[in-house]
Amino acid sequence: MKCPLCKGEVVKGRTNLPYEMGNGEILVVKDVPALVCKQCGETFVEIEIVRNVEKIVQLAQKHGLTFGVVKYRDAA
Repeated sequence: MKCPLCKGEVVKGRTNLPYEMGNGEILVVKDVPALVCKQCGETFVEIEIVRNVEKIVQLAQKHGLTFGVVKYRDAA
């Protein structure tokens, strides 16, 4: 696959996704599987992974987490 931004090579990698949950609440989901451009560094996350991350964020909100870092592998 080629990067749609710079046409560089895209390879499997990982990224961190920060989420603002409202009222200053922030959750960072670390080590999320992604496609990463070797040239410009842009990351692309597949929709199934995004859905898993959204579930992680919803669960964090349900449990009252107001600030934190969660590893994707441990929470998915």
